[in-house]
Amino acid sequence: MRLSAVPRLLRLQNVFTAAADACAGFGWTGGQWDWGQVGLAAGASACLYSGGMALNDVCDAKRDRTLHPERPIPSGAIPVTAAFSIAAVLLAAGILLATRFGPRAAAAAVQIAIFIVAYDAFGKTSRVAGPLCMGLLRGLNFALGMAAGGALFHDPGTLLPAANLAAFVAVLTLLSTFEEGRRPKGLLAGLVVVAAGALAAPLLYVRMPVRAAGPALLAAGSVLLVGVQAVRRDPDRFLPLVIRTGVRSIIPFGAAILLGTLDAAEPGLVVLGFLAPTWLLGRWLRGS
Repeated sequence: MRLSAVPRLLRLQNVFTAAADACAGFGWTGGQWDWGQVGLAAGASACLYSGGMALNDVCDAKRDRTLHPERPIPSGAIPVTAAFSIAAVLLAAGILLATRFGPRAAAAAVQIAIFIVAYDAFGKTSRVAGPLCMGLLRGLNFALGMAAGGALFHDPGTLLPAANLAAFVAVLTLLSTFEEGRRPKGLLAGLVVVAAGALAAPLLYVRMPVRAAGPALLAAGSVLLVGVQAVRRDPDRFLPLVIRTGVRSIIPFGAAILLGTLDAAEPGLVVLGFLAPTWLLGRWLRGS
């Protein structure tokens, strides 16, 4: 096994998007911001995300021999048994870290692991079940951060940003199903607009929308700009870029939640700073 291939297996460039979910969920509770506790919650989310990515490649091993022979498993860089072991260890580590925050966080982590297995094993083949499952995963990831922050979930309104994130990711996942095959332009345009609107939606419910406007509009505008290019010019070239941009836009979405909720700006600015390692790792691991 080549250790240099492990970051590509884990999609390390996108791990910070999962950490941003947990950070935003923690801050949304409005409790005291504790960097150590936030770090543990972000670590749990990162482990679950990375484990899911490794399991995804295990489940796609046969398919990738034809479609993505350069990936770690079909290229022979990582044996499928080793990739499965890595996935299992990371999923277990994510659940174990979540138990530090009590039964609610542990339950959220277990549900995330269950939906990861369901999506990787069979959900991704359905244009309906796949997006719904992926949306639920991201929503639960946000809820994991909330549980770590002490949320009791007594008021359904507290789950609004989790539902917002889930809706965005479901739409983005649905968009990704059109990377191959027929692409109705009207439907693609509608999905792009809905996705951009979902990224800007926190401005409607955060306590300080003016502070949240910068990152929220950055996220929405980026997806809208690239999405227009995909619909009008070259879907083959731009649609994968829409998906990549959308995934990374989860970071400014989380920053907008934090800047619009907490009096202190530092947590939101730190999360917004996750864009830097995400971009740098993305350049290094391009093609994975």
